Amino acid sequence: MADTDLDRFVALAFCRADLLFELDETFRVVFAAGAAAPLLGASAERLKGRSFFDLVAAPDRRLAAEMLEAASRRGRIDDVVLRLAASGGTTPAVAVGGYRVPDFNDHFFIAVKSNPVYQSEPPPEAELGHDAESGLMDAEAYATIAAERAQAFQRAGGRPQITVLRLDRLDEITSRLGASDRLRLCRTVGEILSDASLGGNTAARVAPDAFSYLHPDTVNPDEVGSRISEAAHRLFDQPVAPASHTLDADGAGMSEQQVAKAIALTIRKYCDDTDLSKKKSLAQVLKGMVDDTIDTVAYLRKVVANRDFEVLFMPVCDMHLEKVHHFEALARFRDSRMGSSPYHMFCLAEEVGIITELDLAVVDSAIRAVKAHTRKSSLMPPVAVNLSGISIASLTFVGELKKLLARSGVSPRKLMFEITESARIQQIAAANEAIQEFRKLGFRFCLDDFGSGAASFDYLNALDVDIVKFDGPVIKRACATEKGSELLASMARMCSGLGVRTCAEMVEDKRTAQRVAACGVDFGQGWYFGKADPDPFTFASRFVAG
Repeated sequence: MADTDLDRFVALAFCRADLLFELDETFRVVFAAGAAAPLLGASAERLKGRSFFDLVAAPDRRLAAEMLEAASRRGRIDDVVLRLAASGGTTPAVAVGGYRVPDFNDHFFIAVKSNPVYQSEPPPEAELGHDAESGLMDAEAYATIAAERAQAFQRAGGRPQITVLRLDRLDEITSRLGASDRLRLCRTVGEILSDASLGGNTAARVAPDAFSYLHPDTVNPDEVGSRISEAAHRLFDQPVAPASHTLDADGAGMSEQQVAKAIALTIRKYCDDTDLSKKKSLAQVLKGMVDDTIDTVAYLRKVVANRDFEVLFMPVCDMHLEKVHHFEALARFRDSRMGSSPYHMFCLAEEVGIITELDLAVVDSAIRAVKAHTRKSSLMPPVAVNLSGISIASLTFVGELKKLLARSGVSPRKLMFEITESARIQQIAAANEAIQEFRKLGFRFCLDDFGSGAASFDYLNALDVDIVKFDGPVIKRACATEKGSELLASMARMCSGLGVRTCAEMVEDKRTAQRVAACGVDFGQGWYFGKADPDPFTFASRFVAG
């Protein structure tokens, strides 16, 4: 080929890439051209003779090797996202594509494109959610990363698989170990699973006793399980019985988002002890998810239409007077075939996109109950109805709720709203605007699950509400340690200074009630004050006289 032809082909290649490589059979650079200095801090000429893997950031080298090895069989790589080992310790993400050409001594020709905006760039290690004990990714980060790598590996010609693994008795064993030994065992499990995973870092702890990892089909999950069992026996003379299920992660024409959703669903079903034995691939899991979604939507819409639930009343009491300040209205579903707990039902409604319909149905039923009980006695306390964070951020829902309240004529003194799953609010400014419209009408608002994460303070800052309810674990910590009590007292003082009253959930006994009251919390709910009951007048002796 004439030099002019070579120059023309190289120029054409730069329409697609920023940097070009030719690699020999040992993956060493025999030719390089393009933006080597900006991307790698060295001229293209100085890259000749270096291993291609030396140019890749350390965390991605094994992944690069496995992708190239897979492509050696099929002959092509399609836009695998890798991080380069650039000068100054930076690791820019690039899309790598290429193929092996038999006519050119079986050399690889690689095109590197910077700023792969169409791909999900791998986040820095520090930004990935990790399990502190095992060192593995958490379930959320894993689903996204595993989906991308599964599809990239498949495009390269490999056969990716997802294995979910449960270690029976892990919790029991680790509970008997000291903190350092527990960490050592969990870290050993993490190292074994990482070693077996694609790229050496595509594994996750998805539950206290459950794990998952993406791997090539050349990995034998039974052998991985045996390695874990042997390690536990060697370290602590403890038997651990691994049980696993493996699915083909071939995608079968699915998008990356669909693969991620199927991985997340597989993990959840496995952790919920759902039988996956008939599922052989992520495609089958996704089809099952679609079928389940159709069934769930039909079932929930039937529940909404027939009001196939009853409203229970959970007393929320003044911490010092132990009198009912208000009730929380809880929906109990009569038919539990789709899940036994109300929490599970509302989660399903959120997942399939009809939570606003269910919320409106519960509000409607609660209003009817409030009006009926208020006619019995004017001493009937107000009732707080739960609204999903998704619903309050929906303009359609807000409009329908306004119409419902206007039609009902319910007194704002008798009805309150409690925002649940506030972390799901995406349009927080719009949600706060809606909340303020209702507050101007006299309806009070409570923010649920406060203190469960740093974001709680952001929501308190962004949402003007009347009451915040401290999350159960916050209350447990307050009763377990002095530090926990001091933290709760500090949050209570902060809220009081903002003009916001406070409530504690999971007040189950007198000791907890006394500790919470000492921390300055205004209200409490839990079995100490009474369990939810369909008849609010069960608690009539605790009503405040007019």
